[in-house]
Amino acid sequence: MGSLSRMRVLVAVPGNLRTVPMSRFVPDAFAALGHEARAVDYSLSWLEKLKSRADPAKAVEKRMLRAIEDARPDFFLTLYGANISGGVLEHLRGRGITTANWWLNDPFQFERAARILPGYDFAFTNARFSVDAYAARGIRNVHFLPTACEPSVHRPAPDRAPTCDISFAGDWSAMREQIVGALVANGVDVRIFGPWRRKLADGSPLRARLEHGFFSPQRMAEIFAACKATLNIHTWRGRFDYGLNPRVFEAAACGVPQLVDHKRELDELFDEAERAALLVYRSDEELLQQCRRKDLAGLRSGAVAASASIRERHSYLARVRELLRVCGK
Repeated sequence: MGSLSRMRVLVAVPGNLRTVPMSRFVPDAFAALGHEARAVDYSLSWLEKLKSRADPAKAVEKRMLRAIEDARPDFFLTLYGANISGGVLEHLRGRGITTANWWLNDPFQFERAARILPGYDFAFTNARFSVDAYAARGIRNVHFLPTACEPSVHRPAPDRAPTCDISFAGDWSAMREQIVGALVANGVDVRIFGPWRRKLADGSPLRARLEHGFFSPQRMAEIFAACKATLNIHTWRGRFDYGLNPRVFEAAACGVPQLVDHKRELDELFDEAERAALLVYRSDEELLQQCRRKDLAGLRSGAVAASASIRERHSYLARVRELLRVCGK
């Protein structure tokens, strides 16, 4: 059902980030609610870098101002908003246009966000316990809004021929390589999907387990359908025990048992039936024990049953509806 008042919405997204599918999902959610939604890319193109070496940020600012003139929005939302200048926000303010920022990299990029978010009327964070941290800095316009799933994409797929017991789908980091490497060394059947090739040493045993390259959300659902369980390692594991990444909701919506490092929001956001598909670990030893469970394959039926509720309660449509409620729209 659409909102009572149809708005023109401009969503500024980081088009250069290939691992941010919500750049498409969020504008689509506004449209599904009955609004006229447009997306504009605020990342710096190679041509702008070439032509504007002295001040490339000005090139982005000009492009954003043109997009505002073309769209004539009633509401402006940006994801991250790294390249949204003060001049753009001042222009929007002068036109009486409500502005919002959905920051998705808390808590590990809190300091960066603390410089960006005060310029907006409303700000949203993927980490509940970052809200208090912002308030302690005098930034009181921040609200908790976790990431989500897209039900048309993130849903159970027909079981495919098994490729592994455990999958990991995501970007490389030294910490992730260390964790996956330790699992492999302990005999766990893990397959890796993501742009890891340039980061792995020539003789790394993980090379034989890697499907290199970026993957689409559709491909990710296929990966999940061909494993007994999927491994979720937050970028900030070991540093913060709060804040959820998108994979929490995407994997849950796909109906695959998920090995996920403990975050405090999990108990709050998932009911008892939904948590049955979350195999939470707090240490490397506990992760290894979870990977060696004999009932991993048998947990899939419960994960698939729980996924319907996940897709309803934790969709981008539900998130955008809540965002607009907080903003009084």
